[in-house]
Amino acid sequence: MDAALFVAGALTAAEHAAALERMTRDPVFAAQIREWEAALAPLAGLAPPAPAPVGAFEKIAERLDARLRLERVSRTLRAEDGDWIEVSPGMRVKILHRNMELRRQTVLLDIEPGAVYPAHDHPQDEEIYMISGDLAIGGEELKPGDFHVSPAGGRHSTSTTRAGCRCIVSMAM
Repeated sequence: MDAALFVAGALTAAEHAAALERMTRDPVFAAQIREWEAALAPLAGLAPPAPAPVGAFEKIAERLDARLRLERVSRTLRAEDGDWIEVSPGMRVKILHRNMELRRQTVLLDIEPGAVYPAHDHPQDEEIYMISGDLAIGGEELKPGDFHVSPAGGRHSTSTTRAGCRCIVSMAM
């Protein structure tokens, strides 16, 4: 939702600035913005500019509030549900859960054999649970069943996988 609102120009100045900063540290968010830009770009030339209808922003705010209320309800995401998002070559994520208030998300991460996850900082704790394959973070190699925590303020070195991997990652948005 944040990526769509960013591309649509529907954020406040402070929210826009925060989104720009987030793009630099969140490859999933940056990929979502690129997807929305590609999807919405053809629409830009179809109609002349027009002011928003009276009450449009209030309706948008009401819908966002309703969505936040729904996110507080218990729910199940089936294995076949959700969309995979390519975040870089050989790497894709499926968003499992987002907590907008805490600015955290849980994703299912698939990395193909030989792919490299770039070094990155941790504004919040990042937790990784390995489901399959291997993942080397610095000198530490993770295998199925392993759990890894990187504390807030830390930095992950470049991560690699020989056989590919699937893991659940809980991280900052």
